[in-house]
Amino acid sequence: MNPFPAISVNDGDQKYPYPPPPGNSDRESEDRAKKNKALFLDRDGVVIDYIPYLSKPEQVSIPAGAAAALKQWQDAGYLLIIITNQSGLARGYFTWDDLAAIHGRMIEEYRQLGVHFHDLAICPHHPDEGCLCRKPSPYLLLAAAHQYGIDLAGSLFIGDAASDLECALEAGCQPVLLLTGRGKVTLGEIEKYPVQIPVYSQLKETVELLSKTAAEP
Repeated sequence: MNPFPAISVNDGDQKYPYPPPPGNSDRESEDRAKKNKALFLDRDGVVIDYIPYLSKPEQVSIPAGAAAALKQWQDAGYLLIIITNQSGLARGYFTWDDLAAIHGRMIEEYRQLGVHFHDLAICPHHPDEGCLCRKPSPYLLLAAAHQYGIDLAGSLFIGDAASDLECALEAGCQPVLLLTGRGKVTLGEIEKYPVQIPVYSQLKETVELLSKTAAEP
């Protein structure tokens, strides 16, 4: 099962097993309470090497320099939160137990290198289901922001797919593109977005953004 209870993933019987984003009625009080900043992360091609529909824990591989980079973000005060689409569940390519084993392996490998993920949110649905939570929908990101009092304007989302960039933009945080996984394909579409999106070859290069964000008023 998912080791992170705050944004919980159960056996899939509930269609939307996540807390809802805040409504307009409490938006003002929520905004005043927001103090945390987060580094949102796609899983495949960012936190672990990209393998389509990865289904076994032994397939988990951490990109070179990724742990050291995430440790720097963590030490700078950013909550590390993974937001991932896993339609392989709905397609029958792997089970919830398989996914738990994969995430257990990933989490433990990073833990041994001093990196601790604050949470992990999964969309388990097929793209044709029309769910609320599949990226590019910002639903899971907004739910995490609501749960942890995150200032989205001061947060970033690192991903390799167009759905990651669009999720970030819709939620109001800074998208960052990695040229890993599907990133080179996504790069060909980047000019259509209304804001400048930083582009990096590897996760370890993104730490230069820390000095830029620290310099901002």
